[in-house]
Order: sequence, then structure tokens, then C-alpha cells
Amino acid sequence: MLANELEQLGDALDDLSSVQPDLMQLVDLHFFCGYTFAEIAAIRDVSERTVQRDWRKARLLLQHALLQHDPPAPDSQR
Repeated sequence: MLANELEQLGDALDDLSSVQPDLMQLVDLHFFCGYTFAEIAAIRDVSERTVQRDWRKARLLLQHALLQHDPPAPDSQR
């Protein structure tokens, strides 16, 4: 089951990369590389608040993509 979830996450990240490459870069820098929002803001020459807004947008898009790929839950009444 974990392999399936990782595949879904990979697909969601690929989708984000094709639709919003700048948001994918943000996910890469913050989640995978460990940069703070302040560090990312300095790299991008934008305000930290802009980075925070973009982070929320990226998370929402990823969540939406994951929910689209999520298989239905098994019927618990069987």
C-alpha cells in the first residue's frame, strides 16, 4: 500500500511541475531541501509573505491532485 501512495505522490508532483513549475520549485526547496521561507524569499527576490502564499497554493494543488488519484475506500458493511 505504501508503494501505491508514493506513486500517487510522484504523479501529483509531476502534475504540479507541468502546471505550475514555480510552485514545484518551491516544494523542492522547502520540503526536500529544507530551506526556510525566508531563505526561499531571498533566493527568489520576493517577500516571505509571497512565499507563504505560494506554499499554501502548492499544498492545496497537491492535496487536490492526491484526492483525485485516491481510490474509493473499501465498503465497511461487508
